[in-house]
Amino acid sequence: MEHIALDFAPVLPSWLLAGLAIAALALSAPALIARARGGVLRLAFLATLLAALFNPQLVREERRPLDDITLVLVDRSASNRLGDRAAETEAALSALRAAVAEKGGTLKVVDSARDDGRSEIFAPLLDALGEIAPDRLSAIVVISDGRIDDAARARTVAAAGRPVQALLTGDPDLPDRRLEVLEAPEFALVGRPVTLRLRVREHNLESKGPIALGIRRLGAPSERRLVRPDEPIDITLTPERRGTLLVEATVAAAPGERVLVNNRALFSINAVRDRLRVLLVSGEPHPGERVWRDTLKADPAVDLIHFTILRLPTSQDPTPVSQLSLIPFPTERLFAEQLHDFDLVIFDRYALRGVLEPRYFGNLLAYVESGGALFIANGPEFAGRDSLYGTALGTILPAVPAGEVLARGFTPTLTPLGRRHPVTAALAGGTGASGGWGPWFRLVPGRATRGRTLLDDGSGRPLLLLDHAGEGRVAELMSDQIWLWARGVAGGGPYQELLRRTVHWLMKEPDLEEEALLARSEGNQILVERRSLKQRTTTVTLTRPDGTRETLTLTPGPDGIARGRVAAPEFGFYRLSDGPLEAVAGVGPMGGHELSEVVPSDTVLAPLARATGGGVFWIKDGIPDIRRPSARAAAAGRGWLGLPRRGASRSASVHAAPALPAWMWALLLASLLGLVWWRESR
Repeated sequence: MEHIALDFAPVLPSWLLAGLAIAALALSAPALIARARGGVLRLAFLATLLAALFNPQLVREERRPLDDITLVLVDRSASNRLGDRAAETEAALSALRAAVAEKGGTLKVVDSARDDGRSEIFAPLLDALGEIAPDRLSAIVVISDGRIDDAARARTVAAAGRPVQALLTGDPDLPDRRLEVLEAPEFALVGRPVTLRLRVREHNLESKGPIALGIRRLGAPSERRLVRPDEPIDITLTPERRGTLLVEATVAAAPGERVLVNNRALFSINAVRDRLRVLLVSGEPHPGERVWRDTLKADPAVDLIHFTILRLPTSQDPTPVSQLSLIPFPTERLFAEQLHDFDLVIFDRYALRGVLEPRYFGNLLAYVESGGALFIANGPEFAGRDSLYGTALGTILPAVPAGEVLARGFTPTLTPLGRRHPVTAALAGGTGASGGWGPWFRLVPGRATRGRTLLDDGSGRPLLLLDHAGEGRVAELMSDQIWLWARGVAGGGPYQELLRRTVHWLMKEPDLEEEALLARSEGNQILVERRSLKQRTTTVTLTRPDGTRETLTLTPGPDGIARGRVAAPEFGFYRLSDGPLEAVAGVGPMGGHELSEVVPSDTVLAPLARATGGGVFWIKDGIPDIRRPSARAAAAGRGWLGLPRRGASRSASVHAAPALPAWMWALLLASLLGLVWWRESR
């Protein structure tokens, strides 16, 4: 395509030519006013001279036409893959490709997809618009079900000044029943109630009676309620331990309902402890007492009550009680009235010396078996007549004292079981010069009759034992020398981590359970972990959101955890079970997610299409006819959408040549000069 234009290439600066033009006009004006002979010819000569100095050029430009670009945004979100929507999307995209290939132009397709389940189409659309020249953009076509999360950006798309054509998938009249999340707290305190608030909403349905709502908490019996649409539903739960509390609510399917993914909602509540109340009783002052106190006080969430017995009831002291600075040990208050207010009781080198009555140890036994936690740190007194083993607690202590005390050096060593147990598995290695931990110099030998031994003295004598007792837990440390690690003797050892992990295991922290089945989503995959103290390959049953089941084989690792991965392309909830244990993983956001509303809608796209001159078309009614109107014609009509022609082009080559050759300018000027002389000489 050739384009011819007139241009100028002045031989003198523009300001100088402008001055010459003004001077020529000033010289010619008196003669023209006076109608002097030759005045007009003199003006013609000066004008021709100025025209020659402006050096007019004929510019011939070859322009290359460019294809119009139609930008197509394809919604690949989870909601637009439900039912027949994926097939409708592909059908519309194929029709656009065929029409553009037949009638000319270029199709630029942009997919919008996010791993978190949100449907944001305008963000990728604006990014793609920035890469297209405005004069080449024909129209914008959006293929979506209309469930859009970034509707606030629609105004920015309208500013592009091009028609937006909306091709909507799905059926807006489909019957649907869904759970609407009104209130879903992400955090809760252990032992304190937390409330979830839901509501059942219906579309294109007329319920004539109550609806069945199922409430299922992982590890607890299912609950069933009868509810009515549009009425708020409160679900009150009380977390019993720290960790993730998973709750699933399910509403019964309605007659004729085909999409059931929004009939259920999964909630993940992170349960945390407000304060951990610990009672520490030291039988006598000793170097390890400070280690216990400092370790427990280092955690700001711990409320520590610490008593050290300095004066026995049988002590003979003539000092009046009113003048003593010691605080009396409130035994009745602590071990009878308020015992169950404590989360953990620790006896550090405690001996039976008449301070606690036998009935208090019976209370402690009942406290542990009903869910309490007990930690015993033994010293030499455990091997003698005053041992705690001689009380009611002896029935739940993991080790029986051998009646002797070994006062020679040994290095605490992880047992084979300790290398796999979550409390001590991460403690392998040490900081000493030899690559191990520092030595201890006193051990109270005992025979392990129950529980699990995680640490020994390197010769098989138990050092740290853990055990379950009824609903509670017990830990026993057969030495009072852990303070040597705190002092860094011969490199020291991980004393704080050991004590902290043991205390957390006693508190039933989920991360430290010996037997656990865990599942979490990572993108479109689910990572499954089965922690066990048994070395064997584990198989679990996976139930997908559509109800199909399959068996997943996990690969055991040296740390006692068997792992496996499984693809999770479908948005929803995946259940895993190996019999006694169960886990749930959700692919996509918890609570109110994109699939909580699955009925397609034109609420966002219809105003945008009208504002830009485009149209809205439901694919279920048939794919509209695709036309290529002119840029000034309408861009949409009944049953058709337009991709306007823009006619953009770019310069391929430019050729410039003088409008007249130099000799012709000279001949013209000479002729005019001769006429001026002839006219004025007469």
